[in-house]
Amino acid sequence: MIGNNAITLMIGAALACVTAVAGAQTVKPVSVWSGVYTAAQNKRGEELHADVCAMCHGPRLNGAGQAEMPPSPAIAGATFLRKWAGRNVAALFVYVRQSMPPDAPGTLTDQQSLDAIAHMLAVSGMPAGNKELPLDPNVLANIVIEAQPK
Repeated sequence: MIGNNAITLMIGAALACVTAVAGAQTVKPVSVWSGVYTAAQNKRGEELHADVCAMCHGPRLNGAGQAEMPPSPAIAGATFLRKWAGRNVAALFVYVRQSMPPDAPGTLTDQQSLDAIAHMLAVSGMPAGNKELPLDPNVLANIVIEAQPK
């Protein structure tokens, strides 16, 4: 006959297995086309772009900056989306945060970097939603950049 302690141990082990399996399940990725930023975040990004980014990336984010500046990549639209398709917003965030602006890399704050990305998504035609892009790297890693909505 099995004692109460053994039964308790077996139930505890079973619960631990169920918890481990539930925790190991992956969260379904979210598309940038599902409203992952807010209109207010886009507005802040638009203002930042005008102040910091437009000189290189142009007012329309198409890479057509000032004549005296070296050519810059488009940071919105089809070319941008083809380049970043299949990657997540966390990777884009790290790139923007660490590399921009090129004359003073790493000077944008985390919030400014997210606001800039929100504006890039808005100009690329992605709709705004009711939640801002968060500072949580795990959430950003779950948001996938797609060239077209699915």
